[in-house]
Formats: sequence, structure tokens, C-alpha cells
Amino acid sequence: MAEPLLRELMDLPEQVTASDYVVSLQDGVTAKQRTVDTYVVTDQLVECFDRAMGLITSAVEERDDKGAYLHGSFGAGKSHFMAMLHLLVEGAPRARSLPELAPVVQRYADRLDGRNTLLVPYHMIGKDSMEQAIFDGYVDHIRARHPEAPLPAVYASEGLLEDAKRLRGQMGDAAFFAMLASDDDPDYGTLDSGWDAASFDAALAQPPGAEERDRLVSDLIDTFFAGQIEHRAATASGYVPFDQGLNAISRHASNLGYDGIILFLDELILWFATRMADPKFVNEEAPKVSQLVEAASADRPAPMVSFIARQRDLRDFVGEGVPGVEQLQVAHALDYFQGRFDVIELADKNLTEIVEKRLLKANSEAARAQIDQAVEQVATRAGGALDTLITSDGDRDEFRRLYPFNPALVKTLVAVSGYLQRERTALRLLGQLLANRRDVLRLGDLVPLGDLYDVIAGEQETYAVEAFSAELKRYFDRARTLYRTKLWPLLLREHGLTEEQAAEVADDHPLRTDDRLIKTLLLAALAPETEPLRELTVRRLADLNHGTIKSPIPGQERVAVLERVRRWAAQVGEVRVEGDEQDPQVAVQITGVEIESVLDHARETDTPGTRRAKLRELLAADFGVEEGGGLAPSTRTLVWRGSKRTVDVRFANIRDATDIPVTEFRAASDRPRVVISYPFDEQPDRGPAEDRTRIDDEVREAVAPTTTLCWIPRFLTQQALADLGRLVTMEHVLATEQRFEQATRHLSPQDRTEARQLIDNQARTLR
Repeated sequence: MAEPLLRELMDLPEQVTASDYVVSLQDGVTAKQRTVDTYVVTDQLVECFDRAMGLITSAVEERDDKGAYLHGSFGAGKSHFMAMLHLLVEGAPRARSLPELAPVVQRYADRLDGRNTLLVPYHMIGKDSMEQAIFDGYVDHIRARHPEAPLPAVYASEGLLEDAKRLRGQMGDAAFFAMLASDDDPDYGTLDSGWDAASFDAALAQPPGAEERDRLVSDLIDTFFAGQIEHRAATASGYVPFDQGLNAISRHASNLGYDGIILFLDELILWFATRMADPKFVNEEAPKVSQLVEAASADRPAPMVSFIARQRDLRDFVGEGVPGVEQLQVAHALDYFQGRFDVIELADKNLTEIVEKRLLKANSEAARAQIDQAVEQVATRAGGALDTLITSDGDRDEFRRLYPFNPALVKTLVAVSGYLQRERTALRLLGQLLANRRDVLRLGDLVPLGDLYDVIAGEQETYAVEAFSAELKRYFDRARTLYRTKLWPLLLREHGLTEEQAAEVADDHPLRTDDRLIKTLLLAALAPETEPLRELTVRRLADLNHGTIKSPIPGQERVAVLERVRRWAAQVGEVRVEGDEQDPQVAVQITGVEIESVLDHARETDTPGTRRAKLRELLAADFGVEEGGGLAPSTRTLVWRGSKRTVDVRFANIRDATDIPVTEFRAASDRPRVVISYPFDEQPDRGPAEDRTRIDDEVREAVAPTTTLCWIPRFLTQQALADLGRLVTMEHVLATEQRFEQATRHLSPQDRTEARQLIDNQARTLR
């Protein structure tokens, strides 16, 4: 009797949309009820909230700027944490009523509730500078909360306009506007550019960046301030210097009655990471970050506390597309501010509890007991595979809590997704995995690791995937291209299916199993340093997809996987199998080089004659045969029954009398002879039966009894013959440096190196 579907025991999602499980900072501080209701508070997160609240309290009490990184890998809930911290500080009753956070609330509420703090969430992506992000973000926030308040002096034009108003008062309106009027403004064409009191005052009332306000600033510079270079330089960027602007914001907030400003910079590090290949940008913008906590002057009456979400240390990205000397400059710029912030780390272990409580809830206590019992049986059946699935820092309890996932799958998800940026969470991707398998996942089944590919970088991904850098994006694109153009067509050919037929096969069809193995190899190429995928072997490849691989003999799943990957490596050069014969390392090499254009230069070398020569070479090497020179026969010398013996060896098409006359079947008087027939015939309608017929009907009658052995092998399949021809072509291209250079003249030096590796990998496997 089949086990029940897991959806009968657990609340599995039917579908997952773009907004499911996603809590952005902006939405989180607005949809307060949803933010609190969906938050899972772990013991480690309580410590993080305690440190964050303590940092805010000390900054306000000591009137000192402070900052902290909220450091956590993909899926750690950094945005959700910021939103919850925002609600705690502002005193949201629902957030403060969570029993797990009661100690933190009690510790700091009395010290903070009497203070008036301004909480400012930021969206950094798409901004051109720190000034644009921080200053515009603050102004927008103030406009929403205090529409009647004047703007802070963060725009360079503010000072210029104040100067213009004073000048107008000194000159009088008639003289002032007579000089300011202009009919040939090149920036505005035929637009009426004359100014009077009404239009002047109207332009002043507009916000920074408005068209009429900018035109007024331009006309004032050209008319009255043309000789003041500082006015031109300042208004070129539109903002005052960053430190000066932060001071202005602090004074502005203080004048509005605030005791401190809390800046939530959710995407600052992501913003930097996308621009790491631009040293000029990093060198200009990175030092400004330290000014958030280090004022050049003691002119900040309202202290600032900056929380910066960080998924990876920015220094990890130095060198990706940055020349050597500029790498050092960028590294120094990053080091300058990295050490000036505390680090509040949201541990990866939190994800286990969050996934358990939000995604994997049992329908009842009885269902939970049934699931726990099944998980114990799965762990027992897994045997040695369990060590791979729980990883070095996991345990059986974590394996149980994550079921039907496992620690290796979650760790891989975090690692691969850590290179990407998009609006999503680990919960959403895991939820998508459950939705995808909702109708097939039964009690006792595990979600195979290969299924991750489809929700991260595969063809089924419905959300835009972007990488931290252009190089990473190209790498992910190449992985998808390799799968789509080579690996998936290879699987379709092997299973004799069309695209339409493949879409209809059952989840346990061998095609699906092979597809998961291929996709696991691609994930290993995308995140080679994550523990489950590091130096991946055939055994661990099977372990990571435990339960999906079928073998005629139980316990021989590894052997079945090894046979498959060797077969794939013989046909696709990007697949590599190396090392230990029993448990070799297996990998996919991601490259943008297409080697078929290289091999096209040597296709003419693939002939029946070169194929026969290649087979002679391979067999002679395996048999230890010494090739004879000229007319001399090939021989094999061995010791048998204590005496040294020599055997003549002859390779030929036994059917063809012109290739091997009858006389050449006769052995010499002092040594036996072995005749080895080729496993193919130039005439397609001939086969091994014709070889046997010639021996029986012609050779036996024409040759007296002789010590000759004829080996008539089965003929190679069409695929094996094609592989033999491919090996001939590849080894011809690699035989000399001159040949390789001629075949790769159309490639760049870097692509030539990759092409050589790919061709060599596949040639060795084919051999």
C-alpha cells in the first residue's frame, strides 16, 4: 500500500506567488500586523534584537553616532528583522506583545519611550550616489510626515537661492528681474525664460529637481554667480558635501523635536556590490559610509544610528573585473569603513526554525507523530547517505525539523542564491519546491537536491534573476545555455523522447532522475565551495538525490550513477569525471566556448582508416602489444609456464580478403597468432556474421591446422562509432600546437585555453 501524500499530513502550498513569504523593509513597516504575525523569533534573534536596541539606546543617551551591520546569508531574514526593529522602537503594541521579546522590551522601553526618534527606511537600488540616496530619502520621508516643515539644507541650490533672495532685496525687483530676464537660454530653447516676482516665487516653492526650479538656478548662475566657481561645482551634483548634508539632516531633525535618527539601509551593500567593477565609484562612495558614524565636526544635535543589511563582505567582490593596482585602492576604501561598524549576525541556524514553523506545519499532533516516525525510518534507510544530507554541522534533529528538505539542500540553496539579487526569500523558493511536488511527494520521500535548479536558475524560474556583477550574470547565463543546448538534448536522445513527450513523463521516470543529476552538477558549478557540493564525487552526487535513483541491485545506486556520468562525459566535453575509479570526482565546466567550431577544422580526418588506426592504438596499449615497423608484425611477449613466449598480433577486417589474405591467418611455426577483427565494417550492410562465415567456409579449408585465434567482436553501435570518430578528430586537433592554433584562430586567447581544456576532457573520457 502506497504511503499517503505528504499534503494530507502537512499544509503544503498549492502555488507560490511573487509576494508570498516576502517582507521588504518598506512593506514591513507599513503592514504592521502581517509583519508581526509572520515573524518567527528564535533565541538567537532575541540576542540580536537586544544588541540592536542597546545600540540605539546608547546612541541616544550618549548623543553619539553609531552603526551596525545586520549580517546574514540569503534567507536569514534581514529585511524582516529591520521591519520588526522599526516596530519595536516606534512602540507598535503588537510587536511589543510577542512573549519571546518581552525581556528586550522591558530592558529598553523605559529608556527609549521618553525619547522621540525618527525612523527612516531607505531604498538604495537605482541611486547614483550616497547623497542622492540618503538626502533624497530623508527629504521624501519628511515631506510625508511633516509636509509643513522647511527642507533641510542638503541641496547645493538652497544656499544659492538664499543668496539670490538677499541680492533681490538689495537691488530691488525692477533691477533684479531686468538683469535676470533672458530670451536665448540654450537649455530651454523657445521656452519663455523671463522672470518676474510671481514666477520667481513659484519656482522657489517647487521641490529640488523640479524643472522650473532648476531653470531658475541655471539662470542665476549665468547672470549673477558666473565667476563663483564653487557655485557651479556645487550645483553640478545638486547636493552639498555628504558630511555637511548629514549635519544638516541632524539639525533639521533636532529642530523638529527628534532626539535621534535611525537609518535603515536595507540595500546599501547590495548597491555597492553591483558597482564593484567600477573603482572610481567605489573610491568616491565608500568613504562616505564611515561618515554616517564619524562626523567631521560635532554639529549633529540629533545622533544617527545606521543599520546596514549585509549578505556578504564587500571585500569578497574585490578583483571581479578590477585591475590589480585598482584592487588595492578599492580594498583600502572598503577597509576604511568596514571596521567602523558593529556586526549583529543573524545566524544561518535560524532558518531551520523559521522554515519549520512557517512552511512545514503538520495538520495535527497525530500527523506530526506520523511524520516523525517516517523521518526516523528515512534516516535509517539512508545509511551512509545521511552524513552527506545532514552536512558536517547538522544533526538528525535538524534533519527531522527540515523534512522533507534536508540541511544539505538548504545550505546549497543559501549558497547559490547568495550570488543573486531579486525580490525573494529562501522561504519562497522552498515553498515553490513544495508546490512543484505537491501532487507527488509522499510520506518518506525527500526533496532531491537537483530540484533546486529549477527554482534558482532554471527554465521554470518565473522571477527575474540578476547577479551581483555582470561576470556572475554571464556565468549563470552560460550554465542555462549549456543545459538547454547540450545537456537536456542529450537526455532526450538517451531516453528516446521528444520535448512534448518528456513533459508528460511521470516524476519517477528515469529521465527525471537523470535530469536531477545533471542539475545537481550545474549547481555544483555555480557554488563549488559550498560544503555539500565541494569536490563532488559520484557517491555524494547519488546521496544528494537519495531516494530517486533506482538500481536493479539495492545498494548499487552509486554504480548506476557512475555509469551515467561517464556516458555523459563521453558526449559532452563540459562534463568531467576524474580520479578514483570507484568514486571519482565529477563536475561540469561552465564555459562560453563552443568547441564544435574548433572540431569543424578537422572533420575530414575522421575516416574509416583513421578509425581503424585509433582502435589499433587503443587495443595495442591495453594488450601490451608492440607495433611492428614496416612489414614486421605486431607482437606481444609474455611469460607462460615459466618460459618466455611471443605472440603475433594482426588487426584486420576478417571479412575482407583484400585486407587480410588467407595466408596471413597461418601462424609461424615458433609462435601463435591472434587476428583481431574491427568492430565495424565500411559496408553498412555487413556485420560479424560475415567474418564468421569467411572463417568457416574459406579459411579453415585453405589453411592447414594452425595455432591461430580469431577474435570477432560485436559491432559498435552508431553512437559508439560516432564517439570513435569524435575521438579521432579531437586527438588530431590536440596532436600538435600548430594544428590547435590553426583550428582556434577565430578564438580569443582566453577562449583557446578553455577550448583546449574542454576538448582534452572529452577526449580522455572517450578514450
